[in-house]
Amino acid sequence: MHLLISTIELRPYVFVFLASFLFISIVNFGVRTTILFAVLTYAVALACEWSSVHNGFPFGLYHYIEATRGREIWVLGVPFMDSLSFTFLGFAAYTLALLVSSPLYRRGWDLRLLDTWKLRRSPRVWLMAALFMVMIDFVVDPLSVRGNRWFLGRIFWYDPPGPHFGVPISNYLGWYFVAAVTIPIFILLDARINRGGQKPVGAVPWLASRALMGPLLYAGIALFGITMLFVIGAYEIAWASVFIYLPFLTLIIHILTRPDSYGDREAVERHLADFPYERSLPVWQDANERVAPAASRRAGS
Repeated sequence: MHLLISTIELRPYVFVFLASFLFISIVNFGVRTTILFAVLTYAVALACEWSSVHNGFPFGLYHYIEATRGREIWVLGVPFMDSLSFTFLGFAAYTLALLVSSPLYRRGWDLRLLDTWKLRRSPRVWLMAALFMVMIDFVVDPLSVRGNRWFLGRIFWYDPPGPHFGVPISNYLGWYFVAAVTIPIFILLDARINRGGQKPVGAVPWLASRALMGPLLYAGIALFGITMLFVIGAYEIAWASVFIYLPFLTLIIHILTRPDSYGDREAVERHLADFPYERSLPVWQDANERVAPAASRRAGS
């Protein structure tokens, strides 16, 4: 127990992101999907990190510095929190891919995705989510390499260092590989456990704008990384990260404010046909009236 508490104290930001993931995933997708995804993704990430430390696949060869051994949990020569981070990073990337791929519906401050099972299982969503996860690592890994300049500490080094601020290109290819393996795990678990019309155990469908929580987690992780880069004086990396995300942020704002991003009656019905436990929610009571103006604007454009 002492080592667990020490691990949390050493990596408080990871604990905050992990706790946020657990809450957001449960209220959206239920307890079973969340826990199984976390366990399986951790296992995949640990195997890949162990493999990279020993033979360079898939992230490239790197070595952990065991300065924190005894102060945090290690598993098979890998810090526990490092592999665990892949769970909330993959989840956040997947929810962001759903946001930019789904028709939307809004009533007041309650923004909903009109997603369907077909959309959730779409290769487009899966591969886009993997790319979004790599984008996060464009910020996270250059920051982690400079752990000696902030409270993370110097915990690993690449052998040899790579061209992207010390990070090898193989690392980003490895991240895409891991994302392309683990995100489908979530998709398959979600479909296997939750498809059938019943409310997932632990889900809170009445919670306003719950579909935005995952993308906001993604934004929070990126913002934390960029902020820390500025704090430690790594201005070149920080500004490079800002300019990576500025076009992306502009696209998200465009999607959220564009009238034809919002679904028509048919999109609402397709969503409710796949998730019938939502039909009784007040948010849908005036759906026909609210989607009609958007449909009219599209027809007139």
